[in-house]
Amino acid sequence: MRTTVSLIFLVLFAFGMQAQNIKVPTTTDVKKAEQSVTTEATKAASQANIGSLIGQLTNGISDNAFTDSFKKNKTDFVSKVGNVSDAAGASSALQTLEGGLLPTAMDAGWGKVKDKWVKDAKTAKTVKSVAGIAGTLESNISPKYFKGNWATARPAWQAALSTLAK
Repeated sequence: MRTTVSLIFLVLFAFGMQAQNIKVPTTTDVKKAEQSVTTEATKAASQANIGSLIGQLTNGISDNAFTDSFKKNKTDFVSKVGNVSDAAGASSALQTLEGGLLPTAMDAGWGKVKDKWVKDAKTAKTVKSVAGIAGTLESNISPKYFKGNWATARPAWQAALSTLAK
């Protein structure tokens, strides 16, 4: 009997020690975790700004698609455009990018949409509209002028652009 009581006491003691190590999250812990997740989501969304997307597009295009003048300034252009988050700055950057592309870098259909694209770029007032013209420009660049890694990066780029276009 004494052995049974000792054994029961030992099991209860061991269980009690384990129970003390279990920490139930408090309301404060839960709120901190929620804030952390929200902060990370906001950070990720902010990294997909229109300027960074224009920079990604520019870096995805082969240097063979650019004029000599643009090639000389490409690194500086990408560096500066990455900080652009407003419609006016992004629209200006897209116009600069388009102007730096050789006519041969564009698909045959570009001639049909270019005038409207230029008009839309000059009058863009929102990031949503700039995202639309960025997508139009990208879709009219001949696929042979994109670097090999663009095919992999493109779906995420388009998804981010689509998010901004909503």
